[in-house]
Amino acid sequence: MPPRRAVNKLSDKLRGQLDAMLRGSDYGSLVRISGHLLSVYDVKISKSALGRYAQELKARDALKASATHRPEANLTDRSVKELLAELGYLRIREHSIIKQLEQIGFIDTKIFV
Repeated sequence: MPPRRAVNKLSDKLRGQLDAMLRGSDYGSLVRISGHLLSVYDVKISKSALGRYAQELKARDALKASATHRPEANLTDRSVKELLAELGYLRIREHSIIKQLEQIGFIDTKIFV
């Protein structure tokens, strides 16, 4: 089993602050945010790890935003919206995992696609 991602090791409170920083910087300023986490919280997260997390967060946010602009967004069952957001996140994770497997030569994306 691969090690837990650095961002997933953060407390919910700190991850919420990280999310706010990423959204406030339009999902950029990764070097500044990484430096802030290290200097203020003594948490070291690489720019690459922050970049991957920022992409996933941006995709989740976009999915949530698009759900509110569709006619079916007036669903009374909030869990449906949450499930759709989670499905979008899982698709992004799947893509990330496939890329990692491709990089280590475990799969050939020409066959997998």
